[in-house]
Amino acid sequence: MAVCARHGDEIYAACRSCIEGVYQLDRVHILPTTARMPRARLPQLSANADVSAAGDSGASSAEQHDGDCGDCAMFDRRGFLTRASLLGLGAMVTAACGDGVIGGALTQPNPPITPFFVDPTKVTALQQVGGRAVVSPPSSGAVIVERLSSTSFRGFALACPHAGTSVDVRADGFLCPNHGARFSRDGIWQGGQPTSDLNQVAVVLQANGTLLVGGVAATPIPAAIAVSSTAISFTASTTGSPPAPQTIAVTNSGGGALTGLALTLSYAANQATGWLTLALSNAAAPASITLAASRGVLPAGTYTATVRVATGTASNGSATINVSMIVQDTNAPPALQLSTTSLAFTTTRGSSPSAQTVQLLNSGAGTLGGLAYTVAYGAGASTWLTTSSISGTTAPATLTVRPEASLLAAGTYTATITVTAIGTATRTIAVTLTVVSAGLAVTIANWPALASVGGAAGSVGNVAGVGVAVVRTGANSFAAFSMRCPHQGTTIRVENFSNTGSAFHCPNHDALWNNAGQLIPASRQRTSSLSALTVTYTAGDTVFYVS
Repeated sequence: MAVCARHGDEIYAACRSCIEGVYQLDRVHILPTTARMPRARLPQLSANADVSAAGDSGASSAEQHDGDCGDCAMFDRRGFLTRASLLGLGAMVTAACGDGVIGGALTQPNPPITPFFVDPTKVTALQQVGGRAVVSPPSSGAVIVERLSSTSFRGFALACPHAGTSVDVRADGFLCPNHGARFSRDGIWQGGQPTSDLNQVAVVLQANGTLLVGGVAATPIPAAIAVSSTAISFTASTTGSPPAPQTIAVTNSGGGALTGLALTLSYAANQATGWLTLALSNAAAPASITLAASRGVLPAGTYTATVRVATGTASNGSATINVSMIVQDTNAPPALQLSTTSLAFTTTRGSSPSAQTVQLLNSGAGTLGGLAYTVAYGAGASTWLTTSSISGTTAPATLTVRPEASLLAAGTYTATITVTAIGTATRTIAVTLTVVSAGLAVTIANWPALASVGGAAGSVGNVAGVGVAVVRTGANSFAAFSMRCPHQGTTIRVENFSNTGSAFHCPNHDALWNNAGQLIPASRQRTSSLSALTVTYTAGDTVFYVS
């Protein structure tokens, strides 16, 4: 059988790869519809085109075939005349699954699953930020790789999600030549044939400078705020100099860029204010916060404040730093003071949270010794604070509170730590530990549609690399579904159609599901129900978990 010598497409199928139409004497191109193609792209048969003569020059003529006729179907002359006589031209054009391509649309293979390597130093376009290059590994579809920075790259499969046609690469994005789907440079569907976004492909820079390309790209890890310490304390006296400033580092413990950092300062209720000043080195991580405390004319005692560093670009929203200042009375006897009187921990089931510290200080004169602590547990499990420790028996000292929660069920646990010292009153610390179910955390208030029963929200996050849609099914119940269409894997959308009662829609083939994830009778595409996910929710909570 003759093939397109340049692209390897069989003559009796659609040639998806050729441009502008150089049409040979023994080849006939059939356009399914001219309305979808600009006039400049319409095929013009050469004056000496002969479609009536018998014979077939076979592969020799195919070797001359070149150009781009993404919407055309190509037959050798004999095949064309034979089919035309048997079926009629109209039947041939419309027989291909409604796509208007004789023999069916040729498709790109799926995004490459088996990784392969690319050396960017040998690809001129990839040696500068913003440069793009198309790579075509064996046994996989073409991938475009773009350099985003000196160390980061991204890739997209060049197969249109609608029917697998190879998309054209343009300066401002991508265009499917078959049905006109348009995509931005970021692979986002912009218009034309409704479909999902281009499939992103993982591109990872290796230590040796090569790029590992392949597999569907994992969901990008969002930025997250991390601070070097969540509690600091200052010690001043009624007669001495102000304490030295302290610095806390702010870093990004996630992925991407952590920008837009801002600080807020709040003082404890019914306490003096104005004794703490803050300075943030810059608004993007890595950054540092310089804290300076000044007693001024404050009398002896303990003063507390909370510093919050936050940004809308962080998945965890903010980080909190508890600050205390102990003002010692040099004429008073030793007295025990704590940098905080409460601690709160949150962790997922099967893991333990990071430790937190409490400073044990002497707010009077002389020596404060005999430091010790005991733990009393509330209802539920006990012994989950047995790994805590104290740094010494003489103030100042540090109490490290380290919950062990890996074996605890989901729920809230409480405990009270009592700290004692020789010759002074005891102090207590209230500890709360919240263990949540593992999985994607969905904050209800972030999705207005979930305020009412029946409301549906899409793309609330990812589970196992696949988008998640959620539905409020009752006052205290939710359902969650995979956003991957069971038919062909297209990403579905949340589109509530009142006339059909559907909540979810596949843009490729018009499959429709209700808010229970079930296919409805009005669906044009027959397929199975959406894959249901597990939801864990405690009545009254502001968050539920999907796994």
